[in-house]
Amino acid sequence: MKEVHDIFPTRVWEYRLPEDMMWMADKALEHIKTLNMQMYNFPAGVRTSRGDIHKDEPMVDLVEFFHDVLDEIRCDQALQCHELKISLCWANYAPAGSGAGHPLHRHNYSYLSGVFYFTEGSDTVFQDPVDIRNLDTLEIIRDWFDGPFETFKAEPGKLLVFPGWLRHYSNPHSGEFDRYTMSFNSLPNGPVNAGPQGVPMANIQVL
Repeated sequence: MKEVHDIFPTRVWEYRLPEDMMWMADKALEHIKTLNMQMYNFPAGVRTSRGDIHKDEPMVDLVEFFHDVLDEIRCDQALQCHELKISLCWANYAPAGSGAGHPLHRHNYSYLSGVFYFTEGSDTVFQDPVDIRNLDTLEIIRDWFDGPFETFKAEPGKLLVFPGWLRHYSNPHSGEFDRYTMSFNSLPNGPVNAGPQGVPMANIQVL
């Protein structure tokens, strides 16, 4: 199942892992629970795994689903690249009742990024990107941002795909259960954009 959300002047794609494929998520989550998680987002509190878990054997089936989604978006958008390939992938863990959440951030070296929810929990919130125009100029930090925002509920089996530059955060997790998600970045792999006499503008290899 797919929904397209045209929020602000950009787009977020929402997919659902079919019920008969949820075993992929269960297998991946079982593996994720064995990984070493570090608190890189101090003091926000969310714990994060290493960034290459998409290469682990228990993750292969779910990652293939992610790549199928990226390929569908690539075709729908008529992007001039051979494929969009996951370049970085990591798991996120917010302990029950911890109040842990992701701070406002963006994925600054990613064409399309994604977040997959293994559990329910705190929402993901996207911030209107018009304010991002300040990021390459003299920027004065604001004490608060009064919107607009777009909020997406965390639901098991849901995948959100969005431009890497779109700023977002997760609300503090106060549920009586552990919150688990998995995030990824993707880049074009192979020849990118048509150039003169059939020579592409770039030829990228994602390791």
